[in-house]
Amino acid sequence: MKPYLMKRVFPLAIALVLLLAAGCGKSPARGAAQAIETSIVSAEEDAAQSGTEDATHSSLYLVDGESDESDSGVYASDEAYENAVLVQNAGVLVMTSADINKIGDASGDASGGQNAAIAVLGGSEMTLEQSNVTTNATGGIGLYVSGAGSVMTILDSAIYTAGEASPALVVTDGALASMRGGTLATEGGDAPCILLSGGSALLYGVKLSTAGEAQLHVLSGENALTLDQTAVQTDPVFAEECSLLLRLQNGASFTGALGGSLPAKASLWLDASSTLALNAETYLAVFVNADAAHANIQSNGFNLYYDSNAPENAYLGGQSFMLPGGGFLAPII
Repeated sequence: MKPYLMKRVFPLAIALVLLLAAGCGKSPARGAAQAIETSIVSAEEDAAQSGTEDATHSSLYLVDGESDESDSGVYASDEAYENAVLVQNAGVLVMTSADINKIGDASGDASGGQNAAIAVLGGSEMTLEQSNVTTNATGGIGLYVSGAGSVMTILDSAIYTAGEASPALVVTDGALASMRGGTLATEGGDAPCILLSGGSALLYGVKLSTAGEAQLHVLSGENALTLDQTAVQTDPVFAEECSLLLRLQNGASFTGALGGSLPAKASLWLDASSTLALNAETYLAVFVNADAAHANIQSNGFNLYYDSNAPENAYLGGQSFMLPGGGFLAPII
């Protein structure tokens, strides 16, 4: 960490239980993420780029290519295009019981996370536990994770954004974010809880809240989202050139349409304990349901279409099935 930042940082030893959980020879963030990474397919490294490599970042608290720990710190940035916390160049940070605040409007393009409260870039790793992150700024992203090998693990924390164009969690360019417990909440326009652009995210028992906006945006590249004991109630916003692999497990639920036109942009894996509720005609590239009777789907009179040419859909035999609520599960013709 740069010497001039030391007066603003209060690092203490992290709880021993986090070090034990990370395992011998593993960094804390990597150890926590690897324990749950097996349930998704990571986005490919050649996913569409968002400009992160060319973006210039400055920060209040910087971890650059080194390892650091912080407990009970308070970090408040009021400068535009400044991160409150930045981890870059394969840095490693474990932060617990932090209070992180971000203001300062971005007047131009901040899609590379330059105005995020926390940015994790360039193959870096961060664990954030029992912390609060709040932004009130245009382009004031809560958490921004980008680049192949970048991993962020969020445990029992609350992320809240109030400004326009301020998603709570952005994962791009081959990065992985996992969150267990806590809240992702936004109030501004064009501010989903989750924005994926060639990234992967896993949510376990997380509460999502938006002010009438879609809770999920998928912008580019190949993306994966696993919901475990988590409910999403929205129609996702899909860009033209993107795809999403969505997994619902352990009582997760999704209410909405995963694409109402062709070509299909989403694929869905559904375990028997999780539910899907439709609010429009829906087209899927791949549909895998552990409930052979499809009783965990509430169609509300709408049809769910699948690609009969996809090998993963061979178990459906190209057939049509009546769904609860009056709709049909049917092949795309």
